[in-house]
Amino acid sequence: MIRNNRTSFVTRIGQLSLWLIIGILLSSFMSLPAYAADPSKTIRAASVPNPGTNLWRDVRQRSEPIVGSSQVQGVDSGVLINVDGMKWRDFRMQELVPYSAYLLAAILVIIVLFRLIRGQIKIKSGRSGEKILRFTSIQKITHWVVAITFVLLGLTGVILLLGRKLLIPVFGTDAFSTLASISKVIHDYIGPVFAIALFIMLITFIQGNFFRLKDIGWFAKAGGMLGGGHVSSGRYNAGEKAWFWLSILGGAVVVASGLALDFPIFGLTRQTMESAHMFHGISAIIVLGASLGHMYLGTIGMEGALETMVTGHCDSNWAKEHHDEWYEEVKDTVEAGGDSKAMPSGTPVSTNAGT
Repeated sequence: MIRNNRTSFVTRIGQLSLWLIIGILLSSFMSLPAYAADPSKTIRAASVPNPGTNLWRDVRQRSEPIVGSSQVQGVDSGVLINVDGMKWRDFRMQELVPYSAYLLAAILVIIVLFRLIRGQIKIKSGRSGEKILRFTSIQKITHWVVAITFVLLGLTGVILLLGRKLLIPVFGTDAFSTLASISKVIHDYIGPVFAIALFIMLITFIQGNFFRLKDIGWFAKAGGMLGGGHVSSGRYNAGEKAWFWLSILGGAVVVASGLALDFPIFGLTRQTMESAHMFHGISAIIVLGASLGHMYLGTIGMEGALETMVTGHCDSNWAKEHHDEWYEEVKDTVEAGGDSKAMPSGTPVSTNAGT
């Protein structure tokens, strides 16, 4: 009997304790809105300074890296933390990547609209069957080496720059990792080849590519492609000259910055590499965007343009309509069947398929 009474007493104490705990929890829960409504009543945890965290914040907030001393010999070996690295990453992810995608997309939309509205630029008087030599074999080879290496660099560059946003959702991370690795190898090794080809193109085609005062009229009428009547031009029109100098000067920036990224062992600091990456990306996207218009007009956008760069000969009617001043200079070289005579010495030759 005593044992039963003792067990009953313990049970009651346990029940009472349980109800007391439940009551405390309920009262605490009911009081939460009052504390939330009155911030002064909010119970706050004690703030304990963390020396390591504060030190990291102090280092990160500095405007430039603090250079110390180290037994390790090398560039930036005395820099503990590169404070500019996050700025470069933010620029790449928040500005360079999205704006590059917007620019390329906008240019593609403009080309599609131009095609739908203007259609293919035809030879108005039809083909004559008479051909004029426009490009020699050396000129064609130089053009196509530059073109092919440029396309390879453009495709692999876009994959490396925009692939995370555009391709991972489609192919997945594993496939994109393989594609990005292959693209990087191609990009790194084709870059020096493009640099050499670009220099050869400069010294081969610079003659006749300087602007003249009358080129302003070509720009004013957009070469007649949007209406406004015929615009006379010589061996090069103003649009070809603009593309030539953009490809040369923009390509030079791409090459110089790309070589700095290819060979970081030549005493380059992290800041130099970050600047090289910025100039490389911006200049490459500008040149790539402009090249889309050139490639469209040089292939399906203009009748007779592609065959001019493939065969080296252009139809005489095509020459009259697009380069009438040049045609007057070389019309005596025209022969039926495409066997034109040798062109006058000193005649400048274009790298473009004619726009």
